[in-house]
Amino acid sequence: MSKRNDSDLWRALESIGRAPDLSTIKRLFEKDPERASRMSAEQSGIFLDFSRNHIEPNTLQRLMELCQQSHLSDQIAAMYAGKKINLTENRSVLHTALRNTTPANDHGLTQISFDVKESLKKIKIISDLFRTKQLTGATGKSLNTIINIGIGGSDLGPRVVYKALKNESSSIVHYVSNLDAEDLETVINEVDAERTLVIVTSKTFTTQETLNNANRALAKLSTQLKLPKDDIVRKQMIAITASPETAINFGITESNIFEFWDWVGGRFSVWSAVGLSLSMSLGFEVFEELLHGAHEMDTHFATAPYEKNIPVLLALVGLWNINFRKQINLAVLPYSERLGLLPNYLQQLEMESNGKSVDRSGSRIDYTTSASIFGVPGTNFQHSFAQHLHQSPTETPCDFIGIVNPPHSDQENANALLSHCLAQVECLSFGRQETSGETKISAESEMPGDRPCNVILLKELNAMTLGALLAAYEHKVFVQGVIWNINSFDQWGVELGKSLSKSYNHIFENDGMGDVSQRAFSERLIEQIGKYRPSSAE
Repeated sequence: MSKRNDSDLWRALESIGRAPDLSTIKRLFEKDPERASRMSAEQSGIFLDFSRNHIEPNTLQRLMELCQQSHLSDQIAAMYAGKKINLTENRSVLHTALRNTTPANDHGLTQISFDVKESLKKIKIISDLFRTKQLTGATGKSLNTIINIGIGGSDLGPRVVYKALKNESSSIVHYVSNLDAEDLETVINEVDAERTLVIVTSKTFTTQETLNNANRALAKLSTQLKLPKDDIVRKQMIAITASPETAINFGITESNIFEFWDWVGGRFSVWSAVGLSLSMSLGFEVFEELLHGAHEMDTHFATAPYEKNIPVLLALVGLWNINFRKQINLAVLPYSERLGLLPNYLQQLEMESNGKSVDRSGSRIDYTTSASIFGVPGTNFQHSFAQHLHQSPTETPCDFIGIVNPPHSDQENANALLSHCLAQVECLSFGRQETSGETKISAESEMPGDRPCNVILLKELNAMTLGALLAAYEHKVFVQGVIWNINSFDQWGVELGKSLSKSYNHIFENDGMGDVSQRAFSERLIEQIGKYRPSSAE
């Protein structure tokens, strides 16, 4: 078994984390009035204040020593240079290359740089055709609506960006991911079949949920337009995949296939052709700005000193809370409806990447990796689970995200949102307790405070800052994975369920005939499902 407490540094941090006299957040501010200035960082219109965590300066220094002990700088260089750091799949991890469109030094990745540029050219061409209504469907009418079919990173990445950046000039994109037919039915019944483009996104082009929805969409459009499926596929369906041959076998025209590569992980893929729906809807120039914002954060991550490096600081604060304070949850609370899907996006990014039980050598580990992430837009949480965050014995660290200058021009509304954001931060950090000279308060209205929080302020919400924010969280995941000595870029934990589902489907489709071992495990459930279904005689 792989252990982390065999390091003197790790043991020292454990000792600090469980010390009974650990200073409260209020006391830390009293000891150092300049604490907020010292424990903050800024880059690309993003300001991070991590001062409301139980971290003394010497503790932060020891956390940074973990980076050195883990050879973080070497690992960053290896990732950027295209080394095969995804060991279990023997792959490079080069999502950063997708947004480095004008590399001063491509680390010898000449072919990859060329391929990325060619892909962007192709994305721009079709985006411009779509936005100027020159892209036509099977009946000759111009296409103006998109259904994007994918799941996981093929859905969450584009979906979170579209919700954040769409405006009155954006074309409508419907994102469909759920295998439940209701997800697609709701969309397909409200679009104009003659003017709808279907984008099917799957790295392998074998994902069951995605192909099921693609076939359903194809059948629906064919029925509504009274045209052969081949006509619909040829004129109104695009594939985005790392397996173009499989997409061709599905029937999609080769010129309508946009490729990305095996060195692009699904949850890191929005920067690739997976973001095609964004470029077509929002405009290629907006997609470029998203890439530029992410690239600025990439440069910051690779060059800024640790004490002012936003991804590194986010990672170390999270690791401190998880491993040394034993606080294994994280609430992500964006005070912006446009960022309402960010918690969902980060659930996959962090929990799929770092929810691992073996290290990079395949040995079992004895320490916690990844927080359990949840969250909703800011003021909504205040009327749902804020009670738990404020008064439950279980302490949950929070990431509060505020927009200083929102896309709309309603400054009064912006002020109200920021006021609520800062009020919740203050309540969680400093609480309300009985002290001498104050009116006595009841026990049930006492607020203990001393709950850890990060505050992230965006100067404004646009493609640049959003790209930088998403990249910062990506690199946070990478740093934590390096320190935990795990592979953040595979996801074997999702594969077994996929294969088992096929066997169960075989049981249901063949009147109970299927894998005997699985039938033994679930025989009672299968019998009950059969009882609830109408018999063939009815």
